[in-house]
Amino acid sequence: MRLDAMPDGGTLEFRAERAVPDAIMLKVRDTGVGMTSEQLGKLFQPLFTTKARGIGLGLVVVKNLTQANGGEIEVKSEAGKGTTFFITLPCAGPQVETAGEQEA
Repeated sequence: MRLDAMPDGGTLEFRAERAVPDAIMLKVRDTGVGMTSEQLGKLFQPLFTTKARGIGLGLVVVKNLTQANGGEIEVKSEAGKGTTFFITLPCAGPQVETAGEQEA
């Protein structure tokens, strides 16, 4: 498997947590090469890519699907230190109790 963001290895972390009572936030963080402010500014533009074999549509699709489902996506990155994606999606249906949570 080829990992462009972490060519020398590193940590890839996925977390899900309640953002507000009616939304879930997914966090995807890596300790890879990160992005410059210029790259961040173009990140969701169609056909923008830093990959030799990429077509620049992956993150555009992610953003469009997230927004189509009432969510938001945010990215924080620092060159040389890694990147974190924050995807917030509304919850549907009844609230589910998770391990460690208790109803008041």
